[in-house]
Amino acid sequence: MNSPLISIVIPLYNGERFIAQTLESVLAQTYRNIEVIVVDDASTDRGCEIVRDYSTKDSRLRLLLSETNFGGPARPRNIGIEVAQGEFIAFVDADDIWKPHKLQTQLDFLVHNPDIDMLYSPAEIIDEHGTISPSRKQRFLSLLLRLMSPKNAIIYGNFININTLMLRRPLINRFIEEKRLVAIEDWMFHILNLYDGMKAAVLEEALIYYRIHSASISNRHSDKSYRKIFYMLSVLFLEERISFTHFLLANILNSAKLLRRNLANRWSSH
Repeated sequence: MNSPLISIVIPLYNGERFIAQTLESVLAQTYRNIEVIVVDDASTDRGCEIVRDYSTKDSRLRLLLSETNFGGPARPRNIGIEVAQGEFIAFVDADDIWKPHKLQTQLDFLVHNPDIDMLYSPAEIIDEHGTISPSRKQRFLSLLLRLMSPKNAIIYGNFININTLMLRRPLINRFIEEKRLVAIEDWMFHILNLYDGMKAAVLEEALIYYRIHSASISNRHSDKSYRKIFYMLSVLFLEERISFTHFLLANILNSAKLLRRNLANRWSSH
């Protein structure tokens, strides 16, 4: 355990604009014993060429190609999980940036806390122009985490940024490959892991820069995104993963957020 291998999985789809910055941040980690698996989802831009160029300079990086577009990052991440050889696994999207000590900081914690399976952190926000801003406060979720366990709090909001996460292997679950869960498949993944007994912990330090831009797939503020959350909660309830109480209260909260957003949009249009 002095120098365990860490596998990093990067789903890629038409990511030529930012993938070089992402790879630079991953390959420049102070912790060196890593394998970087980029899984392309049938891109049509120059993203794969950029990755190939980096792979010729660093043997820790490899590119896997798909002839079929799966319409979201779930399948590429699952492919990465299946081929990964590391004792730990981490994920990063093709537009985010890791701070240089991200992996070392998390590995040190996990080695000294063998009861923890999932370790995450806050994230600073970076826009498409490179401007950095502090992480956004999630006051409601912070309150929930004081009142209940992460296993229950995760039902009411996704407080785990997948790009900050490091997991101890082996993994029981995979990302659900369903179009109705695209953009919240990571949230479902966290719920399943916590409900299957994995223990999570959070570091106080922000370890990544999370990219917010116009083409980001993770826009969860549309009517469609709220319908996806209702679908996800319904699946969890019907599979008897969550209780009726959590199902009902989480849907009330989700509906209230949607109503507030629609009212705010209506007022702003006048």
